[in-house]
Amino acid sequence: MVKRLWKPLFWFVAIVTLCQMLVFYHYNALFTDVTDTPSTKTSANAIAAETKAENREIAKLKAKYKFVTVSDDRSYVAYLDSKNILHIMDLSTRKDVSEASNPYKVEYVKWIQDERVFVGEQVEPGDLELKTVDVPTGQQTIVTRFQGLSPDAAFVKITFSTLTNDIYILINTASTSAIYHIGTMSHVTLVPLGGRFIKNIALSETGDKLYFEDALNGSYNVLYFDSQYVVHRVQLNAALVDVVGDTLYYGDINKDGLVTSVYKYNPDGQSTLVSKLQEPTLAADLSISNAGRVQVNS
Repeated sequence: MVKRLWKPLFWFVAIVTLCQMLVFYHYNALFTDVTDTPSTKTSANAIAAETKAENREIAKLKAKYKFVTVSDDRSYVAYLDSKNILHIMDLSTRKDVSEASNPYKVEYVKWIQDERVFVGEQVEPGDLELKTVDVPTGQQTIVTRFQGLSPDAAFVKITFSTLTNDIYILINTASTSAIYHIGTMSHVTLVPLGGRFIKNIALSETGDKLYFEDALNGSYNVLYFDSQYVVHRVQLNAALVDVVGDTLYYGDINKDGLVTSVYKYNPDGQSTLVSKLQEPTLAADLSISNAGRVQVNS
């Protein structure tokens, strides 16, 4: 009798245990969803709200000040007031970290990651000075000075590699271009351009390729100098958009010179389509995130 009852009892206990386990996992999953999902959504919403608040603050500054420029990690924003004072503001606190008074007319401002700021000044027509401003202290350090230039000469673009400390400076007049190189020993040399008019420059992180966009007979082309300043073609009828690490991003342009599609050009020389833009856009209004996404900065 006991033997006959044992088998049904065993299967009954096994089935009950299995059902209990299934019920346990079901409710555990429900509680996990209830506890995890809202916090994840809250975190994402908080980040989105913070980003919108930062963008509103930057828009307010742009409406009032000049050279409003955000650091690479979006921790700080630099701006120039009407008294020619450069302010470094912490975006999270909306308070100034430091200030730097400039004796000459400021023509150019560019972040060096999130640590320092390049500031280009016009001492007088044909006399330009480049310096850096330290974020925490506002301390200014003169990098170099360019004298004896044409009266309309102006800073156009500064590009650099934090890996090699090479700096390239593009200075243009209405009809001519000059690119200066500052190496690790702070020695300034002139890059041989062969009479090209250069619109934009960008340096690879390894410092071995200086990409540039030139203007020739009404067309715009993307090329690069190698370490020996030999010119290599990337794409004709194109605009230089950005360089992230060692990857170049350039755009196809229409008859009006506006970018319609963005491509990335890998170090191995291969081009890949990244994005087709919803509407033609100036290359100057485009940037590339560290993740390789195209951003339109209207």
